[in-house]
Amino acid sequence: MAIRLPSFRSAQGFDRRVWTLFYGRIISSSGFSVVMPFLSIYLHNELGISMTVVGMVLLISAVVGALGQIVGGELADIIGRRKIMIIAMAARCMMFLGLAYVISGGADIFVITIMISMSSLAGSFFEPATNALIADVVEPKKRLEAYGLLRIGGNVGWTLGPLLGGLLSMISYPFLFIISAAATGTVSLIVYLFVAESIASGARRHKLSLRDLGRLRNDHRFLAFCMISIPLFMLFGQMASSYAVFSTDIIGISNAELGYLYAVNGLMVVFMQFPISRSINRVRMTRAMATGSTLYAIGYGIVSLAPSLGMSMPHWLFSPGFFFLAICMVIVTFGEMWVSPSSMTLVAKMSPEKERGRYQGMYGLVSNFGFSAGPFFGGLLFDAFSGQPFILWAGIGSFGLIAALGFLGLGRKISESADRIDEND
Repeated sequence: MAIRLPSFRSAQGFDRRVWTLFYGRIISSSGFSVVMPFLSIYLHNELGISMTVVGMVLLISAVVGALGQIVGGELADIIGRRKIMIIAMAARCMMFLGLAYVISGGADIFVITIMISMSSLAGSFFEPATNALIADVVEPKKRLEAYGLLRIGGNVGWTLGPLLGGLLSMISYPFLFIISAAATGTVSLIVYLFVAESIASGARRHKLSLRDLGRLRNDHRFLAFCMISIPLFMLFGQMASSYAVFSTDIIGISNAELGYLYAVNGLMVVFMQFPISRSINRVRMTRAMATGSTLYAIGYGIVSLAPSLGMSMPHWLFSPGFFFLAICMVIVTFGEMWVSPSSMTLVAKMSPEKERGRYQGMYGLVSNFGFSAGPFFGGLLFDAFSGQPFILWAGIGSFGLIAALGFLGLGRKISESADRIDEND
């Protein structure tokens, strides 16, 4: 039976570049997710690297990528969105090819760490340029739908990639990186052939200046939004860390069943993100962010009930507790679908036209910081309270409640016109 994607009839008015980036996002996410879920397995099982060192490798890569968001956003405002996207994907293609070569030759962990970090750096240049282009070419009242559309593309890729990677990893780990290189190289070519520049030469900034970047500190509204977002992004990082370990080690589901839970997340976004984006189109963005943060808090908070209530639920062909964890995943994913496009839309609303790349880059830095810090703080709570699940998950869920209260407070400080997406800029 063929799988049909949800109807995007209402999005037919989008600029062709939006749809090109949508299909490009499917390809790039498929290529990236072919290899990334299996990288830790390769480092730990094939090279004999401890999980502590594996975590450090990924942390270094995340920090480099976070810093790259700032540089990528600046360059997107200076040399243009199109050029930086082409360069970013071409550079990432070369890094993946290099990783395939060094891994096939048995390179040490130091070389692999450098190349993974450089791949993360190249990929981080792409995101703020993409988000700024969407803000350039999509009218304000349609931006939330456009960002939601890109998220759907990314989740289609994240649904397909691991399925392919799981098969190919049994053949050759270097081959996974070759597939990733082919995907990112294809996206670079697609952007070169089909995506026109969205910002006129006269509208670009002319130089990279740390002093100009420092002016962001005067935008107290935007900085407050960034700070409030940090605990929310710390929750984002729990899915592949505390949630995964708790599900397998404490509840006792299998790795395959954990993969099914991730598939629930991906498929929900694919089929439901667009209608949800349309349904919240007239909601104040800070309220949408607060709602999504609260759903995150509830979804992770009730994981604490899995050892008791979840184990007593019918389980049929699955391990006890699986269906309860699936319910938690559904709630968390609803929160994700409220939060992600709303955050990008609000950043676009807050940013001046000539500084959209800069603002998207700064927000990318904040999101990467929170995403990297989340597993660390979640790990501290897990080590201290794994035997007391209520305290563990109440502590993790509190990140979402803190963010929700912050977004509601921010909504009282900014005008309604600045907080809605159906107003003209």
